Amino acid sequence: MSASLGPKLSFSTIRSSDIDYVALKKKLTTFQLEKLTFFFQKFFDCTKTGVLEKRDFVELNERLRKIAGWEKDSEDYHRLVDNSSVFLECLLDQVRAEHSQFCEGLELRSWEEALKPNKLQMDTVDLNGWLNMWAKLFDGAAGMDDFPIWVQLLPTILFAVQGGNKHGCITKENLKVFYQNFAKVQNDDLDKLTEAGYNTMTSNGEYQLDLKNYKLLFANFLLGRTIYGPGKFVFGCFDNSDLQKPYQIIYEE
Repeated sequence: MSASLGPKLSFSTIRSSDIDYVALKKKLTTFQLEKLTFFFQKFFDCTKTGVLEKRDFVELNERLRKIAGWEKDSEDYHRLVDNSSVFLECLLDQVRAEHSQFCEGLELRSWEEALKPNKLQMDTVDLNGWLNMWAKLFDGAAGMDDFPIWVQLLPTILFAVQGGNKHGCITKENLKVFYQNFAKVQNDDLDKLTEAGYNTMTSNGEYQLDLKNYKLLFANFLLGRTIYGPGKFVFGCFDNSDLQKPYQIIYEE
């Protein structure tokens, strides 16, 4: 089996003077930083501008609609648009709260200053805000139920896109279609990735990939600190070399 079944995503060239990776690595492992950066760049930042904004979600909705095969006037698509809108607004609120928390001198403002209209018009989220937000949300979290409701929308959306609501679970064929259209895996590699992903996420068919189990897998995608874990197959885009080499002990960074 190929050591890398999904597209090779390299994050070694990601650099930004605005991101304090030294501080972030005290809370997140390198693998988590890679996953969250992937989530930002490859899933949400559809316009490739380096920030998340409303038009990214318009394009994302259309991309997911095509994968799901929904019509634009369907109830499923309208639900997707509504959920995406809620997610974006809550995401912006969370980042605004993070920004305000670290603003100096707020406690010294007069009542007049405090009651003035807020000049902070934050309608985009950059990678720095994204990574720091997740670092805080991960603190003390052990599963999806420990995240805010708006974060819990994510696996629900992806489950529906992959036919979960229609069939009661994500089938192997649904997963294959998602890998093909999202991860852009083709031909033999697509078959191998689908087989490995589905077998890993269902324990070789022992469990169905229903919403309850998919949420557990999505939590593992977010919270997993090493390469070892079934959650990496949610998107199928990470290094899968562990499939053909012995388990290695990875000490905490």
